[in-house]
Parts: sequence; structure tokens; C-alpha cells
Amino acid sequence: MPNRLRTRLPRGYLRMRSGALRLLGFALSVSVLALASLVAIPAMIAASGDAAWGSIALGQVVGTVGGVAVGYGWGWFGPARVAQGGPTQRRQEYVESMVARGVLAPPVSLIAAIVACSISSNAPSFAAVGAVSATCMGLSASWYFVGMSKPYTMLLLDTLPRAAGTAFGILLMREGHSAVMGPLGMLVGMSVGVALSSAWILWETKRAGAGGCERHGITGILVANRQGIASALGSATYAAAPLAIVSVVAPGIQPAFALADRVKGLVVVATVPATTVLQGWVPRATGIARRRRADAALLSAAAFALLLGVGTFLAAPDLIKWLGAGAISLSWDVILLMSACVAVMFFQSVLERVALATFERLRVAVIGVACGSIIGLPLAGVLAHKLGTAGAMGGVLAGLLVCVTVELVTYRLDVGRTVLLRAGDKKGQPVHDDDKKRPHIQTLGVSNSTQEPEGYSRRL
Repeated sequence: MPNRLRTRLPRGYLRMRSGALRLLGFALSVSVLALASLVAIPAMIAASGDAAWGSIALGQVVGTVGGVAVGYGWGWFGPARVAQGGPTQRRQEYVESMVARGVLAPPVSLIAAIVACSISSNAPSFAAVGAVSATCMGLSASWYFVGMSKPYTMLLLDTLPRAAGTAFGILLMREGHSAVMGPLGMLVGMSVGVALSSAWILWETKRAGAGGCERHGITGILVANRQGIASALGSATYAAAPLAIVSVVAPGIQPAFALADRVKGLVVVATVPATTVLQGWVPRATGIARRRRADAALLSAAAFALLLGVGTFLAAPDLIKWLGAGAISLSWDVILLMSACVAVMFFQSVLERVALATFERLRVAVIGVACGSIIGLPLAGVLAHKLGTAGAMGGVLAGLLVCVTVELVTYRLDVGRTVLLRAGDKKGQPVHDDDKKRPHIQTLGVSNSTQEPEGYSRRL
């Protein structure tokens, strides 16, 4: 756009245009990876059958939890540090993350493979490969590009190599190789993406004038960067546990439940850009205005969740027919329960990552997930044994509703006092007792505080 025309345009329009372009860039990455994953499913089923694909899906679910452990919370607090830091700080952050995640990846991958093998009743080797592939996704550098607000660089260096690896695996399967080529192709694409991203990050920070990195021991790095891991790991574990439980108590319905679980996950992933926009909008306000923005975000999320659930219910039959390659089908009651899970999970994501994270109440998410797990997971196992796929999905939905109820009620009761505190800081009102002890928390490029509390040090 010419500079003369740019100066004549309202500043709000330029901000909106820039934000829309960034949203589009991040949405492109999500869409490309989701499409690659969707295309890979019928290819794997056609290559080795639904039972083999069910084992791979089980391994990927286990590996998703492993990937969260390998990522060690950098997807939560990393973007904010990158956004706030200079070239040296950005370089230091990324190098430390690669050191920590590189050390964690081998043992966590081994544990994930063993767990996947032990709970897979069909083709345990396929489950192990799926687990290792998904675990290594925790090495991704995507969080760095989120912090730098460079969606198109992420698309080029991280997303496209991963999609190309998946496409290569699909090509091999169509040439007669087994379904294991699917997760192996994803792993190769992931490795290429990490290499390209790392090379670019080191080059970019050096060009920007970054100095040398301080050397810290692995224990010190892990201790200093533990924020956000509890809530992230808890949510990932709850998302992965139902498929593992179904595989043990009702292995006959495992392929069908795995397909429903995969469709549910893909739809939820497709909503990530919307959550990201809210994460950047709500924390910019202060005091009462921040609470109003959070409430508006939750109200908007509730309305969108209803539309999302209806849309999923209407679109799911054709999607399932295509993904199942004619070998797997789902009844209408399963699709209805799955759509309800999608709606609740989207609202839960906004509640946790936007409302609770903004007001530094992520501990509430941990409590909510624990309550939901205590009720939902045993219920999913019992109902899966008695009612099949619909029963398992119903148990998952019950746990999600319990989790959201606990989080929402606690948010309404607890955050109101915090808003009064922060609105009255300039008037000399007393500090909330919990705020004196709460560690500094940063999530997805949004800083909840401009200063770190006394006694807290991220660096050793």
C-alpha cells in the first residue's frame, strides 16, 4: 500500500487489516495441517484396515499427551516472552527450549510407545509408531512464530514441511506400503520443519544483533520454565484418556470411537484462530473493562459454540462417511453427542485460555479438569461396556460439562474480587491474598503482568 494512502486511512482500519491478515495466516496453518490429517485417515484405513488405523489413532492420542510433556509449557508462556524480549532474549529462549525439549523427547517418546503398545489390542507396533510421531510434535517451533506475529513465516517453515511429510506418507501408502508410513511421514515432515525453523530463528536473531546465550543446566531450565505445564498436561491427558479406556474395556468399538474422537479433535483444532484473537483482545484492557471484555468473550463463545455444535452435527455424516472409507460408520446418537462435545470443548478453551489465564487463575482449570476426570472417565468406561460408542461419548460429554461448570462458577465467584482489587490499586485498596502468592503466568503472547513478583526469577 503506498505510504501516502496509508497515512490517510484511519488508524483503526489499519489495525483491523493487520489483525485480519495475521488471523488469516494462522488460520491457513491450521487448515493445511487439518486437511493433511483428514486426507491421511482414509489412506491409512485403505492401506492396512480399520483395526490398524485404530491402533495408530490410539498411539497418536497417547503421543499427544507426550507431546505436551515434551513441549513443557512453551506453547503457553513462550510466545509472551518472545513478544516482549529483544534479539538476545529471543535467542536465549529458543535455545533453552530446544535444549530442554531435546532432552525430554527421547525418554517421553519411549514411555509413550510402551504405553500405546500395552493398551493396544490390535497391531501394537502401529500404535507405538503413532505415539512416537505425535510425541515429537512437541518439538515444534510454532510458538516462537506466534510470539513474533509471523504467521506466514510459520506457514512456510513449519506448516508446509509437516504437510509435505504427510503427503509423502500418503503417496507411499498408495504405492502399496502399510499404514505405518502415515505417522512416519508426519515425523519426517516435523523433523524438517524443526530444522528449517531453528536455522531461520538463529539467523534472524543474529541479524537483529543478538549476543551470546548464557549456559544453564537442564535442571535449572526445567525448574525455571514450569509455568503452565500442569494445566496443559491435565487437559491433554483428559482428552487422550477416553480412547485409551475404550481400547481396554470395549476393544470392539475402538475403531468407531477413534474416528469420532478424531473428527471431534479436528473440528476443535479448526477453532484455534478464533480463540487466539480473543487471547489478544481481552488482556489489553485493565480493571473493570478487562472483566467486561472477558464476559463479552465468554458470551460470544457460548453463542458460537451453539452454532458450532449444530454445524458439526449437520456436516459430520458426510465427513465420517469419507474418513471411514466405507469401513466405519457412526449412528446419529453418537454424532449428536460428538457435536455436543465439540461445542463444550470450544467454550472450555475460551474459558481457560482467555478468561482464567487473563486473570491468572489457571489453577482453577487444573481443579476443573480433575473434577471432570473423576466423573467422566469412569463413566465413559462403564457406559462404553454397556452401551457401546454412544455410551463412551456420553461419558466424555458428562465429564466436560462437570469441568466447565466448576471452572465457570469459580471464575464468577473468584475473579470478581480480583477485578475490584485491580480497579482499586490506584486508590490504595488492599491486595487479594492469593495475588501475593501467585506466580507470574503468561499465555500465548499475552502478558498478564508487566512486572514479575518479588522473589520470582525465570532466569537462573
